[in-house]
Amino acid sequence: MSLTLNIIGAGRLGRTLGRLWQQRGFFRIQSICNHSPQSAETARNFIGAGSVCDSIGTMENADCWLIATGDRQIAGIAEQLGPRLNDRDNAVVFHCSGALGSEILSPCRPAATASAHPVHSFADPEKSLCNLAGSTVALEGDRSAIELLQRAFTALDCELLTIDSSKKALYHAGSVFACNYLTALMDLSLRTFSAAGIERERALELLKPIVLQTAGNNMAMGPEQSLTGPIARGDVDTVRRQLAALAQTDTQLAQCYRQLGLTCVELARHNQLPGPLAEQLIDLLSEPPR
Repeated sequence: MSLTLNIIGAGRLGRTLGRLWQQRGFFRIQSICNHSPQSAETARNFIGAGSVCDSIGTMENADCWLIATGDRQIAGIAEQLGPRLNDRDNAVVFHCSGALGSEILSPCRPAATASAHPVHSFADPEKSLCNLAGSTVALEGDRSAIELLQRAFTALDCELLTIDSSKKALYHAGSVFACNYLTALMDLSLRTFSAAGIERERALELLKPIVLQTAGNNMAMGPEQSLTGPIARGDVDTVRRQLAALAQTDTQLAQCYRQLGLTCVELARHNQLPGPLAEQLIDLLSEPPR
């Protein structure tokens, strides 16, 4: 018989995991509690199982509890949930925050606690139903909770990674650089193309092949071997012209170009960029000049 799972905060992540676990028969979704009955009903309809509850206090007992709210709400939810669990030391409580560790769930003890962060974008739950498989899930917390979650995410064909609780913030920052900041870089690129008179849709069209190729190169060869462009070549004059054009157009674009350019210089140094050219580029990109 499937274990029961209650979900508190069934947004895009919570409803995706809930539906997949329900379909795979690993968890039986039992109670769903959201910030409003309407959003909980929407989640229930997406999952295809579970009952809507208007408060934590009205949720049924369950083998496992997922707190899938935003990071700022997790501590408060744990405080509310703790008394609700009574002395059920066989229960498991976990959240899916990438930045927070399982210690934030300490009010829920003696239940076993853990965090499970899927390295995946849940922007579109319908698509996530199809492409979550193969994503890595980072786990930390109590051993019994981790063992259960390892089985749960293995049932979804995910890869597993166990991390040190004290390194959780650094782990998540690494994900932010690669995912959220990549999105920010795309926005900076589109703003620059717009300043050059190229419309957004056309810019996205021309960027798609090279962005996907660059991502593939980085996965296959690593950043040092994948870096191309004027800084990798030590083309100081081109960097100077680009920086001047950006400074006349948008100071934020120029500032970002400088900061990212300095990081590119360090990468290029690992790939045999001559020292004198590296120093010229650092002088050019530093603000204020060294």
